[in-house]
Amino acid sequence: MPERMPETLDSLREKIGEEADYVDIKPYSHNIIGLVLRQIDRDYGKSEANKAIEDYGLEDLGWRKQS
Repeated sequence: MPERMPETLDSLREKIGEEADYVDIKPYSHNIIGLVLRQIDRDYGKSEANKAIEDYGLEDLGWRKQS
């Protein structure tokens, strides 16, 4: 079975942008963002995940940057 190709950073960030406005409104938005942040961390590093948290104002929604 071939190894999966990681999604592009832009496409992952786009998913966060699509869901951020719906946290606590649409079911599962919070979960989706958490999963996408973990994928960004795994595939692109903690600094990129932290950048997404900052860029999308996710600290106001309960996420915290990791050191």
